[in-house]
Amino acid sequence: MKLVSYMAPGFPHSLFERIGAIVGAEVEFVETSSGPLPGEDPFASGEADLGWICSTSYVRLALSSATPSVKLAGIAWLPNDPDSAGSPVYFGDLVTRREGAVASLNDLRGAKIGCNDVTSLSGHYALRFALDDLGEDPDEFADLVFTGGHRRSLDAVLAGDLDAAVVDSVVRINASASDAAIRDLHVVERLGPWPVQPLVARADLDDAVVAQIADQLMAAATDPDLQEELAAASLQGLTRIEADHYAGIDAAMHRT
Repeated sequence: MKLVSYMAPGFPHSLFERIGAIVGAEVEFVETSSGPLPGEDPFASGEADLGWICSTSYVRLALSSATPSVKLAGIAWLPNDPDSAGSPVYFGDLVTRREGAVASLNDLRGAKIGCNDVTSLSGHYALRFALDDLGEDPDEFADLVFTGGHRRSLDAVLAGDLDAAVVDSVVRINASASDAAIRDLHVVERLGPWPVQPLVARADLDDAVVAQIADQLMAAATDPDLQEELAAASLQGLTRIEADHYAGIDAAMHRT
């Protein structure tokens, strides 16, 4: 069994290694994108059995495909964020330096805005959806700069290389806990909430095996070692989810 994570280094490697140990899976990390890029699909090719991928990648590979290559394993995490209200949702946090006169997304017309990668929900699509809601064309509204990582986007804002960035709210909160400079960034808007990144399984993986994996993870949710890993990533636990949790992303992706 192989589990591929597209969530590091924004989320600690050790979290996925612990999850892999619980379900008996070898863990591989892809750190160049938050999900399989178009034309790449390790699930369809049988190279991966499980994956922790961005929500938009799940929608593209499962809900928007005539031949789905993945299905939900039925497990997602719960952010340690009061605005998530104990639900498996998170935000694309739009941040700037405090000295900037930016009160809303509208104030960033013509700005250089950092994004994670083209597949990212919180670090790209959340911004596109918000601009679409304003009747704006994202590619004309601002200069979208893909940095390849949420932390890279934050660092580029701090360095003055970007006017703003849209980043995973959980990653930002976690980085803020140990970095006063990131903690001092101004959160202009929280775009969302949107469904968190799910654990997915290869579409042809036996349903009984997938159900067993979900049961193993939920049973381990109270294990002190896993709880420590989750807390270190600014997560408060795991929860069960169904496909309808992602219907809003599916609709938004088809709209834009």
